[in-house]
Amino acid sequence: MEDMRVEERHLRSDAERNRKRLLEAAGTLFRERGLDVSVAEIAQAAGVGRGTFFRNFASKEDLIEAIVAERMYEAAAHGEELLEAEDPVEALFGFLSEMLGSQQLDRALFEGLDETWLSKEVIRPAHAAVFDVLGRLLGRAQEAGSVRADVGAMDLLMLFKGACMAAATYANGEFAIVDRNVDLIRASVAVVPGAAPLRGRAPTLEDLGLGE
Repeated sequence: MEDMRVEERHLRSDAERNRKRLLEAAGTLFRERGLDVSVAEIAQAAGVGRGTFFRNFASKEDLIEAIVAERMYEAAAHGEELLEAEDPVEALFGFLSEMLGSQQLDRALFEGLDETWLSKEVIRPAHAAVFDVLGRLLGRAQEAGSVRADVGAMDLLMLFKGACMAAATYANGEFAIVDRNVDLIRASVAVVPGAAPLRGRAPTLEDLGLGE
């Protein structure tokens, strides 16, 4: 019986290692070449067979979902850490800078995904986790009086998406496009005495059909 338990633990350990290898190999290949990389190429780069690939992921789309969700959960975890930062304003825009830099790194992966991917069962809660921590970081910055009170987390995400597009367009430029776009976002939501209130209301995840 003990031998069987040891063998089971060994098999689980091997399976976890193989899954990790597939995620790492796919992330690298997608980053370098986009989403057209084949299952066979991913398996070869991971040092496993096609059978091992399909034991871990039913399809390449499932693998993509897992990678995107993993990236989002990593971003959310970083945001949770920043909630303890002394300066709430720097924490908020540091979070956006980090996400924008990561998105630029994984540009080939994220450019291949349209909005429908955000509603996928695996990605949806990961996206919601990012949205939640961004909202709390924003709330701290607003309480500090440095970010206008009528801005919502979705407003920031929309501005962030525009910054991502700019970063992708000028990815080979010599100037700090990421820093510049974060500065532009920061300037656009800064408190300005006497400024007119924003029209309408801040959109939500539910407005986009992405709420829980």
